[in-house]
Amino acid sequence: MLHIYYGKGKGKTSAAIGLIIRASGYKKRIVFFRFLKPKSCLSGEDITLKKLPNLKEFRFDYSHPLFIKNFNSKKNKALKKEIRKSLRVLKTTAKQGDFDILVLDEFLNLLNLGLVNKKSIITLLKKLAEKEIILTGRNMPKDFYKIADYITEFKLVKHPFQKGILAREAIEY
Repeated sequence: MLHIYYGKGKGKTSAAIGLIIRASGYKKRIVFFRFLKPKSCLSGEDITLKKLPNLKEFRFDYSHPLFIKNFNSKKNKALKKEIRKSLRVLKTTAKQGDFDILVLDEFLNLLNLGLVNKKSIITLLKKLAEKEIILTGRNMPKDFYKIADYITEFKLVKHPFQKGILAREAIEY
């Protein structure tokens, strides 16, 4: 089944990690891909996740394009190359199928930025229909509404960031 957690509100990744922890309690095999969150961007959740014996995590060392200066310059080519590498890892992992749950954190953002081919991903997701797949990100492409089983929108109503308060340890990361 395909789960989609999207929107501008806080908590999409945390909801996905909550599902990971729940499933881990039932000895489910979980693969967790983190896109657009570099290895240096660790959170308190990572401390708990490292303790889960049935979790395999892939994290790629590139930032979200919005945080890259001059995104439309040569760095764009380097980012696309890194994303292609991470997608090869994803496709190999999916082909092996040695998991019950697959979480693709921030993946919707790759789609929305045009960094991933939507049709090929939809084909991949359909092949994995017997698995639980979780996608997170800000915006959900319309094509995904038809194929998703769960869709949860996280709506931003109010956030301390709007007052200039930066992310706080143990709360936002």
